[in-house]
Amino acid sequence: MIEPATARADGPGGSRAASDETADARYVTANIPVFLLRCLAATLADLGFDPSRITLGFGLTLDDLADPSCRVSFRQGHEIIRRALRMARGYALGLETGSRETITSIGLVGYAMITSRTLGAAIDLGLVLQKDTGSMLEFDKRISGHDVVVSASTRFHAPDITVFLVEEAFASFLQIGRGLVGERARPRRIDLAYPPPACAEAYRRIFDCEVRFGCTENLFVYDAGELARPLITSDPLSHREVMSFLERNRARNREAQEVIDSVERVLRQNLRQPPNCERVAQELGLSERTLRRRLAEFATSFQDLLDRQRRNRALELLANAGLTIDEVALAVGFTDAHNFRRAFRRWTGSTPGAVRSDAAGLWPE
Repeated sequence: MIEPATARADGPGGSRAASDETADARYVTANIPVFLLRCLAATLADLGFDPSRITLGFGLTLDDLADPSCRVSFRQGHEIIRRALRMARGYALGLETGSRETITSIGLVGYAMITSRTLGAAIDLGLVLQKDTGSMLEFDKRISGHDVVVSASTRFHAPDITVFLVEEAFASFLQIGRGLVGERARPRRIDLAYPPPACAEAYRRIFDCEVRFGCTENLFVYDAGELARPLITSDPLSHREVMSFLERNRARNREAQEVIDSVERVLRQNLRQPPNCERVAQELGLSERTLRRRLAEFATSFQDLLDRQRRNRALELLANAGLTIDEVALAVGFTDAHNFRRAFRRWTGSTPGAVRSDAAGLWPE
């Protein structure tokens, strides 16, 4: 799914997040599961911050982050993490987040790994399905002598969140390893392609191994001899069942996303005067009955999709202090601001004015 056309790459009050080389469709395609962002929100709450403020203006709420079917773009994830870092200055937020995760924090992929035959098979599976775990980095594995080396690199140029992403990834690797083979799991060495941060000592305490800063790559290095270690949680039947479900679910999600994307695209293009279901179905070459049935098969409805598009656009537009509430209402298809306010409360549990005040208080610039 591509983000609404009104979404900006810089977010409310922020500087432009993407360079020209990353300003392409991949940067704004909502295809990243929200497991990482959900854990980030929980970490902020543990540290005493209000996590609901990191999603303001992006058509997202904390309830969305708790929905395993929710997807975000790299742009949205980038900005949400950037805001979290601003809120939690002084904390090693990536380490804090990754250390709170478990193997089940990455959804069904975690269960598939647990039921794998060996540690090596589980790791290989996790790497193959890495995009299903919500990672915003790219991971590659190689064997070097007696070591297994997993490298982490960025999908896009995002220097302001790269340290967070590497911290979170490597700390979560450690937790996943412990979920598979117990407390004995630990890396042999950690290499990091950035200078020592103020919290450098926390790295050594968490990973309990040699940590080298200022290297040329971000590497998580562990003993290759561990790859053949059998997992006590291995279960071939359960593994086949989980993998079969994952494959069916991925195929179904692809089909559902195609239909939903098509409907949402038509709605976004005509949100000021939204078409009814019959007209959208005609544009897609379907009967209204067929479209409604297919949406119902995917546990949604035409009204749900219209409400979601209106909510997303309204949340984005409210970040623009130059627009009045009435103008925002008109932009999302309401001729009566009172009806808009009532619908907005139903969608978000808050009022347009309160959301705008929260955004202005957090990002006064």
